[in-house]
Amino acid sequence: MSSTVIDDSLKAFVRSYVNSLVAWAVIVFYHQNPGVRDRIEDLARHLGRREEDVERAVEFLTASALLEKNSDGEETVFSYRPEPALKNQVNLFVNALDIRDLRLWILSEVLGK
Repeated sequence: MSSTVIDDSLKAFVRSYVNSLVAWAVIVFYHQNPGVRDRIEDLARHLGRREEDVERAVEFLTASALLEKNSDGEETVFSYRPEPALKNQVNLFVNALDIRDLRLWILSEVLGK
């Protein structure tokens, strides 16, 4: 990596929330589609991922307070409901993905887990 400085807040977010490539995809999806309320199977279809992998990532992100789980009778849906400070960290993460050196650093962090 070149001389790109990695913000401490970005480091903390990646280490705390981006524990897999599927979690990465889920975070970006909900950031780009903040009003979506999806079931696991729908989210898996949108992301082109296996339901089991999406379920693990969504449960982790729900326990981490990034997503909210709601049950409507028989159906369980997930939506994007981070606190404002966490939402700012998500914005920082998504914006960092546009910078090649930061994206490569994030990828190496995730693959190292």
